[in-house]
Amino acid sequence: MEMRNFMSLVQAVLCDQFALVCGEQQANLDNGGVLHNFKKVFKLNENVIIGLSGVLEDNYYLFQDYLNLNFELRGDCQDDLEEVFHRVTLRHREMAEQGECAVFSLVCGWNGSAFEGKTFYVDPDNPTACIIADVRLEGPNEAKVISCGDHRHYDNFMISAKRRGFTVLNLQDAFRDTLAMGVKFDDYIDTNAWFELIKRPKS
Repeated sequence: MEMRNFMSLVQAVLCDQFALVCGEQQANLDNGGVLHNFKKVFKLNENVIIGLSGVLEDNYYLFQDYLNLNFELRGDCQDDLEEVFHRVTLRHREMAEQGECAVFSLVCGWNGSAFEGKTFYVDPDNPTACIIADVRLEGPNEAKVISCGDHRHYDNFMISAKRRGFTVLNLQDAFRDTLAMGVKFDDYIDTNAWFELIKRPKS
């Protein structure tokens, strides 16, 4: 695959009380340049967060209903989680059919009764691996971790999260730990962390 503008890691934690999405902020450009402080995690509204990993241009296509070409929010988003799932799924289907796109991104948030998410994966080298994976909680005491990036980042995050604990602040620190370890083997990430959070509405 030709060298293209690329970004590497977003992770999310879903549990009964909140959804936390974490992203580092490096973008590797096709001209050899590197951007830092490039935002990859966006809170569309009080119910939906998106996280971007993979080729920049392909992520713009995937999320163009919500982001402009400068990777800024288009404006006030009134779509609920199900509508965002629907719109992004249609874009993903088009990208999978094109076969030259590369994304590993996520949408998650509050569906009105629980937190849930989806990952959107397109691999130009393996068309059969172009999938959408549902992430749902099975019960109030369960937590799910989504990791879009090198599988070693998932392992490192889980080790740190289990050591630190599953509060929001501890999970943010676990992501920072993951980045500090990850930059030693992954040239596509940095240690600049960005977080977005949705808390369970009070009944």
